[in-house]
Amino acid sequence: MVSASLQKNLALVYSAAFCGLLLSCAGARPVVQSSPCMSDAECEGSRICHEGVCRFLEDVMAEREDSQQSLPDALPVEGDANPENVEANPDTVPETNAPPRGFMGDVRHTGRYAFSGPAAAPEHQRLLRTRARIFASPVVGANGTIYLGSLDQTFTALTATGEMLWRYSAEDKIYASAATSGEGEDAVVYVASDDGSLVALSEGGQERWRVNLNHPIDASPTIGANGQIYVAADGLYAIHPEGRVLWHVPTAAHVRSSPAIHPAGYIVIGTPEGQLLAIDETGHELWRQACGASIEGGASIADDGTIYVGTDLGHMVAVNARGEIQWRVETGDDVRATPAIATDGTIVFGSYDGRLYAVSPDGSTRWSTETSGRIRSSAIIDAEGRIYFGSQDNSVYAVSLQDGSILWTFDVGQDVDSTPSLGEDGTLYVGADDGFLHALRQPSP
Repeated sequence: MVSASLQKNLALVYSAAFCGLLLSCAGARPVVQSSPCMSDAECEGSRICHEGVCRFLEDVMAEREDSQQSLPDALPVEGDANPENVEANPDTVPETNAPPRGFMGDVRHTGRYAFSGPAAAPEHQRLLRTRARIFASPVVGANGTIYLGSLDQTFTALTATGEMLWRYSAEDKIYASAATSGEGEDAVVYVASDDGSLVALSEGGQERWRVNLNHPIDASPTIGANGQIYVAADGLYAIHPEGRVLWHVPTAAHVRSSPAIHPAGYIVIGTPEGQLLAIDETGHELWRQACGASIEGGASIADDGTIYVGTDLGHMVAVNARGEIQWRVETGDDVRATPAIATDGTIVFGSYDGRLYAVSPDGSTRWSTETSGRIRSSAIIDAEGRIYFGSQDNSVYAVSLQDGSILWTFDVGQDVDSTPSLGEDGTLYVGADDGFLHALRQPSP
């Protein structure tokens, strides 16, 4: 995350100042080939990971100073729905009378959808252009509205045909997917950003309330059955539907793992220290399990209560409801995608080794399918057993759950780290590093 990286590397700026002066006197700095990354550890020398590529820290700081003076808009829209200093008003808080929607389709992150996506090479439409990468997963609300955040600090609501309904301007980049509850006039959309704020928006994009956690939020929020919103930042927070912090369970480091809710009612998150934590609805820790390496992605929870989570050691780990490890499957590189879980219990996930894996509930590998790039995108599964995901080879894939055979691929031109979503009409929505929201539809007969 950029802001954290800048803080961590501030000392490097001063230590490198003299070297930078010498370089400026001698002429322009030699061009160093940028490389894709997800963390500063993957970059060489004094470079940091900024927006997916290794960059010199001083260059990033110069760009940030420029961008603070003039932040470009996304597409033209009449009036941003972003009033400032809005106080929480209990009388305006809607009841959550519709199932919550968000990252991976449900609160257990199964990635399962009840409708069918494109079965053959799809028809393509660019629905929305933003000014930066799209990492967040698009979320389709109860009324079919598509909600999408971008690293250009905008959050947009649009129709299935691409008509912009409204746009909200955040104070920092949006990595997290939105979470929605209710419908019609009672709908509420929760948006988190790297300035540390969680904002509740109405169906029309009006700010109902804002909570500032004073720590970047890049994990997607999750809404519990009791209406509480669970948010990961410097630990796990529970937020009341009226915008009050109910409790906070701190962790030693920043959490990027989106909270998942177990059928037993507790909340599960992973930490950079490699711990899987189970916390009840009142904020009390039930158990913790060491999984062996940093956990960057969210956990998923099967129908039988088994929890699955990937690690930076390249493992997919199965943990039972009591917090006991059942098995682990090794891949060739980091597993940062949140696994999807099919109706037959098969666990589907991608790895930085470029392969998509399908593992049976007993821990045996059913198949793996190779792509030409790292897989950061989480997979989703439609009603017909088709798996959809993105790869850093610039493509969206459709793969058969039965045997891993590739049904079709579509090249969008740049890396696809965003997790796809499905609309009820079968449209597959996915963001990409080109800043576009792409719609992939079943071809017309």
